[in-house]
Amino acid sequence: MWMTASHFCRYWRVLVLALVMITAPAGAERLRDLVDIQGVRDNPLIGYGLVVGLDGTGDQTTQTPFTTQSLTNMLSQLGITVPSGTNMQLKNVAAVMVTAEYPAFARAGQKIDVVVSSMGSAKSLRGGTLLMTPLKGADNQVYALAQGNLLVGGAGASSGGSRVQVNQLAGGRINGGAVIERELPSSFGTSRTLTLTLKEENFSLAQRVSDAINGMNGMATAKAVDARTIVLQLPADNTAQVRFLSEIQDINVNVGEMDAKVIINSRTGSVVMNRNVMLDNCAVAQGSLSVVVNNQQNVSQPNTPLAGGQTVVTQQTQISLNQGGGSLKNVRSSASLSSVIRALNTLGATPNDLMSILQAMHSAGCLQATLEII
Repeated sequence: MWMTASHFCRYWRVLVLALVMITAPAGAERLRDLVDIQGVRDNPLIGYGLVVGLDGTGDQTTQTPFTTQSLTNMLSQLGITVPSGTNMQLKNVAAVMVTAEYPAFARAGQKIDVVVSSMGSAKSLRGGTLLMTPLKGADNQVYALAQGNLLVGGAGASSGGSRVQVNQLAGGRINGGAVIERELPSSFGTSRTLTLTLKEENFSLAQRVSDAINGMNGMATAKAVDARTIVLQLPADNTAQVRFLSEIQDINVNVGEMDAKVIINSRTGSVVMNRNVMLDNCAVAQGSLSVVVNNQQNVSQPNTPLAGGQTVVTQQTQISLNQGGGSLKNVRSSASLSSVIRALNTLGATPNDLMSILQAMHSAGCLQATLEII
């Protein structure tokens, strides 16, 4: 049975794709996990609304006058006029901000999740219902309408001035709580050029991605422009581009050796390093310095009530300074992550001390890695 040229090209492309996936090295990653398609992204939406039906845990009207104003405006739109000067004592209403993500290629009538967060003095949004809230984009246009019952993942109780609370009560979520009303225009498929962007810049990885795509002998040609961008030349057709992207998304690309990096979280004291971190020979002395200031009040009273003396309060201050540790220790060169861990553990430093040590070792050129503080 003879095959036409189109059938042969399709068969060859599928065969090459299968061979690439089968012979992929152990350190390979799927292309979909490494790149994003430029122009295909979510868009943030935001809106202001009211949550009603709370069990006495709403905003304090004296502290949040905008809640009363918002309720008055809403009632006027429903044909109810609130007399001027009325002091509404609301307990079951809370002003909230509503946020959502408008997904790429969303269509009218599609439902998306929304997050509802209190912006006033409400104690809890548990059991509340979000009234219809328009969600706007950065261009101040309404793209979705949100409404529904809140799901709050916390619980709490209070009585007699005592209060018990589990998790957060001032925010909740509504699954499928917003309906898309306006579609965003999409330029996908109208151009012969499609751009893939790496999630992290890497010249070697960009070239490997380009070579893997070109190795398919498909309808597209890939070209690495810089350390993050790969440009594809495709037919200007939506269906053809969708078919091609579906074929290349599961290609396994050898990511190679990534940059050595140490991440330090100064707020929590966490230190994380990847497997490519290495150490050179160095000597480290880490000491601890503590200063203690103790203030005490001494009361001096006369011995007898009729002595005519006065009660005097005097301050007694004691200051002590302690310095411990500080012995010089040798840290040997390390060629693997396990040896780095053993070398650092010999210092016996706490996580906070280790952050200072790593910074000093990086400045001295003993730490062969990029040091990033978050």
